[in-house]
Amino acid sequence: MSTVAERAQHAASLAPAFGVYVHVPFCPSKCPYCDFNTYVGLEPLAPAYLHALVCEAEMWKSRHELAEAGSYFIGGGTPTMLDEHLVASTLKDLVSIFGAAEDCEVTVEANPETCDASRLAFLREAGVNRLSIGGQSFSNNVLQLLGRRHSAEATRRAVREARAAGFDNVSLDLIFGMPGETDAEWNRSLIEAVALEPDHISCYALTIESGTAFGADVAAGRMPSPDDDVQAVRYETALDVLSAAGYRHYEISNWGLPSRHNLIYWTQGSYAGLGAGAHSHVDGVRSWNRKNPRAYAESPTAMREGEERLDDRERAVEWLQLRLRLVDGIDLNEASKRMGRDLRPAAEALGGIVSIDGDLMTLTRRGLLIENEVAIRLTA
Repeated sequence: MSTVAERAQHAASLAPAFGVYVHVPFCPSKCPYCDFNTYVGLEPLAPAYLHALVCEAEMWKSRHELAEAGSYFIGGGTPTMLDEHLVASTLKDLVSIFGAAEDCEVTVEANPETCDASRLAFLREAGVNRLSIGGQSFSNNVLQLLGRRHSAEATRRAVREARAAGFDNVSLDLIFGMPGETDAEWNRSLIEAVALEPDHISCYALTIESGTAFGADVAAGRMPSPDDDVQAVRYETALDVLSAAGYRHYEISNWGLPSRHNLIYWTQGSYAGLGAGAHSHVDGVRSWNRKNPRAYAESPTAMREGEERLDDRERAVEWLQLRLRLVDGIDLNEASKRMGRDLRPAAEALGGIVSIDGDLMTLTRRGLLIENEVAIRLTA
């Protein structure tokens, strides 16, 4: 790319003008580290809940001038545990409301144990063109520690079934830093993930959240907290292994073919969040729904819990915090204009943490490990 601005805008340019997130809160079990709005045993509610999603979508369309949807992300939760005909019918209804751009990215999240060939083939035929598989590890020991229901072989099989069903855009999620995981197990997970040739790989450090089973275990002393130094080493291992395998690092935790939908979040784009607990950002207003799935199924258009409109400074700070996550970097001229002051002196004081090439600022390898601290120091 010929200019700093073009280089800094590369990944951001892939983000659709508008996207739709669909929250499916049903799960076969609750993972001990999960703090998402998910529930076990509510599957009988699914038909009413999915119908409610369509009602909420119609409300959004009636109240806002929205661009044609360039992405749909059906997440949760475990959408693929539901009847695939219900999921496909709901997607069809949503597309009839929001439209679908010619190059629309349609993602469904899946757990390996729900990825059977016939289900995936049906979803692919229904218009889903990207599958995000929560493999988490290729060590059965680590999967057991994480409370996962599937085996490493189930993940391998899920990727094979996805390819056989016609998916040419498959993403694989991995988690590192679980107490009890060894360096060798993490290294093997990366190597096995690469061997499956997914189009996209996400690597997330295990975090302990209050309100989760792991949170209670750590608070009670039954489980140690993840070691920050160990997690840093594991992250650097991911940088080395995935780079050597040819995966392009485009966001702090993500490699490969960018998720166009997730780029909306990192670039302050517009998206409607449908479902219990879903968040939205439309017309400069961030809003979120109440979390109760039963209440949502009964009255989806009366579920908004709160909203906020950021002022200019808050929006500029958020822009900087989010855009730092994109590895392509930030144009210092644009950042300074948004913040209303010259950021170059503050950036230059972060030697070894950020790299400055002309007007382009990027995080160094060390900086990738402490992105939050960099954002705090630049916006102070």
